[in-house]
Amino acid sequence: MPEHNKAGNYRFLGAAGRPFSGGAVADPGFDLVSAVFERPLPLDEGLEAATRHLREVSRPVQAIAGFELRVGAPLTTSGFEEFNRGYVERLKSIGLVADGLLPAARTNVAAELSGVSEPSVYAIHYTVPGGRSRPAFVMSGVPEEKPADLESMLTSMMRTLSGRMGELGVSWEDAIQLYGVDDVQALLVDHVLRQLGPAAIHGIHWFPSRPPIEGLNLEIDVRSAGTELILQA
Repeated sequence: MPEHNKAGNYRFLGAAGRPFSGGAVADPGFDLVSAVFERPLPLDEGLEAATRHLREVSRPVQAIAGFELRVGAPLTTSGFEEFNRGYVERLKSIGLVADGLLPAARTNVAAELSGVSEPSVYAIHYTVPGGRSRPAFVMSGVPEEKPADLESMLTSMMRTLSGRMGELGVSWEDAIQLYGVDDVQALLVDHVLRQLGPAAIHGIHWFPSRPPIEGLNLEIDVRSAGTELILQA
């Protein structure tokens, strides 16, 4: 069952010991803002900029429901675990914890063409008073599973995202984002877009990037936010 981050005004799919949630959905009467930094900021600088922005818009740091991160290159498994330890400590230090769990969703990928040389904050998603005819939400990125053929991987990734969305009571509505560098366009139409129904008109936001662990090539996330912003550092 989803946990409730009362101070942040959203429910989330949390798990003990996990550095991020599976996804988050805004409470009734609240919407999400998706704020992209004009340029990715190194992790500490990005978290400082995020908390400063939230103060400026009179929202608590607990309102952060999701992060989009960029790393310079895919990490080894041990390097990824080390990164997560530092990431968790940083979130705890700014108070982004709910009942001992890390509530914010996360997508973390290595951009092929970015100029990013260290873990950086690309975007944040946070709750604000307001609302639309459908709930606002953000899902953590789902990477591929190995070994598998491309068709099976996409089917599995979409099944995982659909399951999480079902737990939060949301449906395919807005932006679906693909992170990958392989030639997958033909399969995407059949195995991703056709599942979205009317939401397929929005297409796919494609980022030439890789998941943050060596050996993986694809990741997908999805979100629905009422407001899109560009933040200048």
